[in-house]
Amino acid sequence: MTAVPKWERQWPPLIVLLMSRFGWQVPFIVSGLIGLLWVAVWLWYYRDPEKHRYANQAERMYIREGQLKKEGMDDRAPLKWYELFRYRSIWAMCVGFFTLNYAIYFFITWFPDYLVHDRGMKMMTMGFVAMIPPLAGLVAELVAGWTMDTLYKKGFSLTVVRKIHLVGGMVVATAIALAGLVHSAVWAVVLLAVSYAGLEFAACAIWSLPGDVAPVNMTSTVGGIQNCASNIAGILGPMVTGAIVASAHSFVPALVLSGAMTLLGALTYLFWLGKVEPIRPHRHREALESSAQA
Repeated sequence: MTAVPKWERQWPPLIVLLMSRFGWQVPFIVSGLIGLLWVAVWLWYYRDPEKHRYANQAERMYIREGQLKKEGMDDRAPLKWYELFRYRSIWAMCVGFFTLNYAIYFFITWFPDYLVHDRGMKMMTMGFVAMIPPLAGLVAELVAGWTMDTLYKKGFSLTVVRKIHLVGGMVVATAIALAGLVHSAVWAVVLLAVSYAGLEFAACAIWSLPGDVAPVNMTSTVGGIQNCASNIAGILGPMVTGAIVASAHSFVPALVLSGAMTLLGALTYLFWLGKVEPIRPHRHREALESSAQA
């Protein structure tokens, strides 16, 4: 979903243990080495269906017959990457993912500091507690994958299925705004876990959108564009949160702002995204030509 692998978000106890035993540099080295190992395995194993050693002809036919767009059959793209910004769906995907990542990066960067300084937890306690929201998110994302498939099989349109998860997940994620307002540390963690679950519930649909919306042979391009936009929030979010905490001496305004961002994301997906369908550049050109002739 974001630039930080999910497995790294669920290892706070190990990271705290490594920090306490070997210093703060070692968790960075270990995480980097695991990432490089994953890249090596992916490069060795991944192939397109037609080139994969473990896919037989029946499996290849099954994969291709189920595709709305027959991608990967050739390398021709109907648009330049920058031409994608003519379409409202691309802008909505970028803005929506930006708002989600703004909230996510609170958990990735400031959440441990919040637990230690605002909620008075010791380092090892924080390490275990910090696992709770990502674990809730993991369950929510698995549930979201199942519910999207189930709803689509029951005859709901792709637009309805995606927006139920996008809008619903982002609305649930606004619980992050309430976490700073409660006095109980337990309830704060519960609300943050609910918020993280909502973010991951939406993220499952967010990462489905490039395949739903992109023109043929441009799914990875659209995915890269929306992920680039989202990670701008990964740069700005921690800086803004740090500035707010430094000036207000409290995490409350920062958490409220994160909640406001998720609400903005819900509204973006509800109203701006429009119908979830593949971009067909020839239709856009025909519409421009018709309006010019009129």
